Amino acid sequence: MKKYCFGAGSVLLFPVCAFADAGYGGGGYGWSHMMGPGFGGIFMWILLIIAIVLIVYFLIPALKGVGSGTSPHETHLDILKKRYAKGEITKEKFDEMKKDLEK
Repeated sequence: MKKYCFGAGSVLLFPVCAFADAGYGGGGYGWSHMMGPGFGGIFMWILLIIAIVLIVYFLIPALKGVGSGTSPHETHLDILKKRYAKGEITKEKFDEMKKDLEK
């Protein structure tokens, strides 16, 4: 998933960087085409905002799964068994909770 996020981010930012550095005329440090009248500046801001939103959209779910101690396929019964194995709950409490989960 991390490779996908990095790839998507680089693919989306490449056109933004290419458009931003496209023109050297006019003495605006290569940005003169964006500062003049017209759609140039608005278009670049829209592309930049879309790129940032997409990167955040894919990056947040990827980072949420990194630090969690449970796997996505772990059931409630698996968690209960782990708690019993660690000694967090007694046999009676385990049986009671297992019965509740099976309802």
